Amino acid sequence: MDSDHPNGSASNRERSSAENGDDGKPKDVVSHRRVSLAKENLDRKNNKESNAERLRYIIEDVQIRHLFREFLRSNFCEENLSFWLDVEDFKRKFGVTSSAVAVASAKSTSRAPGHAAMDKHHESLINTAFNIYNKYLAPSSQCELNIDHGLRNELAKYLEDVVTGHTGKAFSGRVEPEQATAFNATQLQAMIRLYERIQTHVFRLMATDSVPKVSSFTIHMIPPGSSDTNSLSKLPNSWQ
Repeated sequence: MDSDHPNGSASNRERSSAENGDDGKPKDVVSHRRVSLAKENLDRKNNKESNAERLRYIIEDVQIRHLFREFLRSNFCEENLSFWLDVEDFKRKFGVTSSAVAVASAKSTSRAPGHAAMDKHHESLINTAFNIYNKYLAPSSQCELNIDHGLRNELAKYLEDVVTGHTGKAFSGRVEPEQATAFNATQLQAMIRLYERIQTHVFRLMATDSVPKVSSFTIHMIPPGSSDTNSLSKLPNSWQ
């Protein structure tokens, strides 16, 4: 027996070390725990990614987006989707025209009809940008978003610097029409970048808080025979 052998204790220690981990637990238990932790982390990652993909799918399909809006309205957070869509539309309009405006400004200083039309459109974009701000982001606004405090302060600080610099007046928390017209294309683009960051925050919020709950809501809220049941048939089985 090993106990009668002068090297028996050492052999037992070696065998114990081979069978157990550094913490003294059996290696198979330690290995199983590591596999379980890895699987839990992967499941969380996959769930997060799938909810983001689901939200993209919902937004892109008009009928399903309508159901999702109804769900958000019932939970008093419809403004999240409305803001995301308004900013997306605003970015599209800005992207289509900003290059044309820059080229025309570089080539000519004349007040040609085309140049005047672009100026008018630029003014429309500025008004849209501040309508979004006043509707969703200004203090006590009509559809005020619940967003990160740091993001809100950063946007307010930027607007305060620009408005005060142009008008010499203190920023009141809302942008008035005469203040909006003072913004140039570069400053407007800076606002868009801030809006995009808020968009990302709102998208993440909808994906993590709203999307996991929406499937059961849509199934129970759609009346039998409603045309909206066609939208449900488009959803993957795992959502229903």
